[in-house]
Amino acid sequence: MNKEKLQKLPWGIFAGSLAIVIFFCTLALVVTYMVDSGVAAQTSESVTLFEEWYRVLLFVIDVIAASGFAGSLVLWILRATGKLGKDGGGTV
Repeated sequence: MNKEKLQKLPWGIFAGSLAIVIFFCTLALVVTYMVDSGVAAQTSESVTLFEEWYRVLLFVIDVIAASGFAGSLVLWILRATGKLGKDGGGTV
């Protein structure tokens, strides 16, 4: 991808969208863990965070979204400060 296309992409919108994904994935992780912990307490069992496949999937999505959020935020800041200019601008 050339530098001119990087300048045109809406990095703030990408960062905001990924922040929403992070919020809801984290909320889903907490809720599913609390529900499973309640069920496990009633049946005298124990539960771990990575015991079920859907919690592992939520965690992986959460980590990938957090990485994308960090990258999008950095590129948004670089564009806002002018370091990511039309010619790729300066050194970072």
